[in-house]
Amino acid sequence: MSRAVRSALVVVLGASIAAAARAQQPTAALRPADPALQDPIVGNWRGTATTAGGSTSPIIITIAKKDDGYIGSTNGFNAGSESALKRVTIDGANRVTIEAADDSTLGAVALVCALSVEGNAMKGAGTLSVGAQKVDVTLALQRRPRAEAIQPHVEQRIDYFAGRWTFEYVGAEYPPLSGGSRSGTATFTRAGASSFVTGAIDGDLAGKPYQETISIGLDPETNALAFVERRPGGVELVSVASWRSPIAITFQTSPVVAGGKTYQLRRLVSIRSATSFDVTEEFSVDGGPFRRLGNGHFTKAAQ
Repeated sequence: MSRAVRSALVVVLGASIAAAARAQQPTAALRPADPALQDPIVGNWRGTATTAGGSTSPIIITIAKKDDGYIGSTNGFNAGSESALKRVTIDGANRVTIEAADDSTLGAVALVCALSVEGNAMKGAGTLSVGAQKVDVTLALQRRPRAEAIQPHVEQRIDYFAGRWTFEYVGAEYPPLSGGSRSGTATFTRAGASSFVTGAIDGDLAGKPYQETISIGLDPETNALAFVERRPGGVELVSVASWRSPIAITFQTSPVVAGGKTYQLRRLVSIRSATSFDVTEEFSVDGGPFRRLGNGHFTKAAQ
């Protein structure tokens, strides 16, 4: 097994596997009182992930029932670093397929495993991909209780954004999508009793004042969000986002044409708590592969 793949196992299983499209249920639903009595799949599963080369890493997988389907999350080495599963599929009474995907310093990573459940034991095999490289992994897990909370309980409401936020963004200078690293404040005000907020960003970009405006609308029935961002130089980014998961918002902007090229921005907003969220941005040029653009952290100021 190459050093890149071995390192990726640490990245994926140790520092959180999935970032895009996180779990879709508040904390209480992922801590059933007695999962074994309710559902053979639901529960907190702890054990190891072992590569074909013999490298072993601790892993925790939590699966919960939501409506007619299932959702889940996973931990690697650090129990405080938890991420959602991109997909949980049940086949029959005891067959589970899980999928997670993310980007790392080594490139795009993905984990797909087919598992079987027998009582309080879950085991199976899958593939860890790092770019074009793949390595086989096996999982051996036991269902055990877990006391700690596994994700923040944030209700999907437009009022989440209302207020004053401070932010730090570190990223590349890539017009027309980004002017580069910047910091400052973002202030959002709700428009009366509507499901819209309007925001003004005031910051510093390379020692110069930076301003932009953002309008956000939420459809409470579908948890779909509409974003309109007006940036310096007349650039306008329009997108429709999904907030089906209480801990993540994912979306892509409509294409922007500049200098004879077409640009598109993809963004993941990771909801950390009622007073903080992180932003991860990627970009594509002329329909090419998405590449990392930058990362930001927002913290709400005390009321």
